[in-house]
Amino acid sequence: MSNQQQGPQRHYDISSEYSEESAFEKYIRLTVGENASLFSLLWHELLLSFCLYLPGITGLIIRKLLYTLCFPHFNFKSYVGRQVTLRCPRQISLGEGVIIDDEVHLIATSRHPQAISIGKNSFLRSHAMVNAGPPEGHVTIGQRTSIGQNTILYGNGGLLIGNDVMIGGNCFIVASSHVYEQSDKPMNQQGFTAKGIRIGNNVWIGAGVTILDGVTIGDNVIIGANSVVNHTIKANSKVAGSPARLIQSDEQL
Repeated sequence: MSNQQQGPQRHYDISSEYSEESAFEKYIRLTVGENASLFSLLWHELLLSFCLYLPGITGLIIRKLLYTLCFPHFNFKSYVGRQVTLRCPRQISLGEGVIIDDEVHLIATSRHPQAISIGKNSFLRSHAMVNAGPPEGHVTIGQRTSIGQNTILYGNGGLLIGNDVMIGGNCFIVASSHVYEQSDKPMNQQGFTAKGIRIGNNVWIGAGVTILDGVTIGDNVIIGANSVVNHTIKANSKVAGSPARLIQSDEQL
């Protein structure tokens, strides 16, 4: 993964992209999926309303049975806690042994067919948020990877996270950036660019780290707490700081 190059930078203007949709169509797109039917919306809300707050082992079993039955990419041996937000769940893939802790947000609002994919035995702790990002973003998380509490992942340009990655709490990893080139136009009306982020295997990302769009992080990297990563990090390196600077690499060992 770490040797792959980023794709070309893309520019999106969401307000123009969806300028013709009604408020009701927007609600359906954000909750069930683009062009979903009214029946799908009603069925989706009925199911999630019933399952959302069920406590204890009873709730866990009922969610396991119903979510696996209704959402084709949920493995029967995955676990979804209480009050987990599921947006466009038919575009979410959960591998065997995946644990989604209470009050996690999985937002798969995207045209990508598997907007969020979480590999075998990975663990998302409470209050984490994974947002694929419209119009065509996606987040792919490998196997045996853990995402800390309150960490936010945005995949507008594509966010790929490898196997055996540890991401601490309160991290912010965002695969997009606002456009600010026109001084006579508000920045929130200029759209955003997206290049994508790739994180290799066996990476340890400390608490409070921010990783910006366009970054590639190689295998076996350690990033110190509260660092800001705005450039590519080579494999087998240790970095820290704002912006992150090299502390040690394989060449120094």
